[in-house]
Amino acid sequence: MSGCIIFIEKDLHISEVKTKLLVGCLTLVSLFCCLAAGRTSDAIGRKRTIGLAAAVFQAGAATIMTFALSLMAGRLLAGLGVGFAVMVAPVYISEISPATFLRLLPGDLRLA
Repeated sequence: MSGCIIFIEKDLHISEVKTKLLVGCLTLVSLFCCLAAGRTSDAIGRKRTIGLAAAVFQAGAATIMTFALSLMAGRLLAGLGVGFAVMVAPVYISEISPATFLRLLPGDLRLA
């Protein structure tokens, strides 16, 4: 996002404050979604929660690509997907990994 901020400001004619809101909205939404991800994964399962996160993230990306003016809505949707995935994916990896690799795999996810 940091590489395209200059072009977004010029093309959409938005102020610096709106640009900062546009950039920060994904992080803010993903923070609150991380709090809901635990209960969701307990209710419908880790695998389905990751699938839900992927679908919501894809919907956000499609919204950004389809409607240029709804860049904020697409980033908000993508933030939902990121929040769910960041919280649930390491837990799911830890649950399905063999005991010999238990300490290595979630750390590799953070490096990726």
